[in-house]
Amino acid sequence: MRFEEIKKLDEEYIVQLYARYPIALVRGEGTRVWDSEGRDYLDLIAGIASCPLGHSHPKLVRAISEQAGRLMHVSNLFYIEEQVRLAKMLNDLSPMDVKAFFCNSGAEANEAAIKFSRKITRRRGIIAMSNSFHGRTMGSLAITDKKRYQKSFEPLMPEAKIVEYGNAEALRSAIGDKTAAIFVELIQGEGGIRFPRENFEESREYFREIRELCDEKGVIMVVDEVQTGTGRTGSFFASEQFGIKPDIITVAKGIAGGFPMGVTLVDANIAGGIEKGDHASTFGGNPLACAAAIATIETIVGEGLMENARRVGKYAISQAPGKARGLGLMIGVEVEDERKAEEAMIKMRERGFLVNVTSKNVVRMVPPLIITKEEMGRALENLEEVLK
Repeated sequence: MRFEEIKKLDEEYIVQLYARYPIALVRGEGTRVWDSEGRDYLDLIAGIASCPLGHSHPKLVRAISEQAGRLMHVSNLFYIEEQVRLAKMLNDLSPMDVKAFFCNSGAEANEAAIKFSRKITRRRGIIAMSNSFHGRTMGSLAITDKKRYQKSFEPLMPEAKIVEYGNAEALRSAIGDKTAAIFVELIQGEGGIRFPRENFEESREYFREIRELCDEKGVIMVVDEVQTGTGRTGSFFASEQFGIKPDIITVAKGIAGGFPMGVTLVDANIAGGIEKGDHASTFGGNPLACAAAIATIETIVGEGLMENARRVGKYAISQAPGKARGLGLMIGVEVEDERKAEEAMIKMRERGFLVNVTSKNVVRMVPPLIITKEEMGRALENLEEVLK
């Protein structure tokens, strides 16, 4: 189909929830994608950090094809070999011994974390951070500090509090005897690629303070690694670089190479507080999704893509124009205002580079982990030109 026909059918038959960019992508290979009119682009969005291997990676395609020919879905009424293999892999890569709950998205993973925290502690209160994003389902929405998303759906989940990101004293004051969990992002992705404090070391100290507060108060520390996980920041989980062991880690986006999957990883020492029937997901951890995740993780580890993320990311942040920040291949360039950020995104697309804008004035780049230094260099040169 040509673009105008696709757009017309979208408007006629799809609930209009998305402010879509004016192109329709129809094919991808490696770091590049093609639209319905035949134009090609270097993809620096990667499905919003969801395609760490890029597009149509042969190992991922083969794993999905072979598994689809064997067994796609059976439900969690049965034991699933691919699921237990994946759970062991994630345990081996995690900063603590974990048990996994499989679902289909980051919002679902955070919903499970809310329920698990309440069940384990027998408390109800949840604390999250200013400028946070944890999802748009009713529980995760209550701990997403975006008023424009919340307003139409109030009243939200009760006993949810928002405190200033980076302020340990404000957090201490907010914790009460009914607090079950603290939710925190190590780097706020939708919030503009933001660290809680001025630099990496100060941010490490902040997360250490949260860990100590949770231990002192008997509160669950939930680290949302939906965007920072799966090798994006240069380690499989960013928790490793920040030197912390959470009680629960949530992960999604890139975990299955672009195939829908979310995972809630619970410290094995407290997972016994969760009982059969407390939660479930019909499609969570189905054989096809797990096969995709196994192939994705094996490729990230086996092909040195975390090292590539560190190397190319360090180069990109050092060479990016303006006020750049990030870790690994999670990069934000802050520009003067919302209008200029939007203009830069449009001009980059016209030049054949896909970026997006988050937090109104931050140009975000979360490319596939296979991106080369040369490809990133071309993107940065063009970004510098359009910002001028």
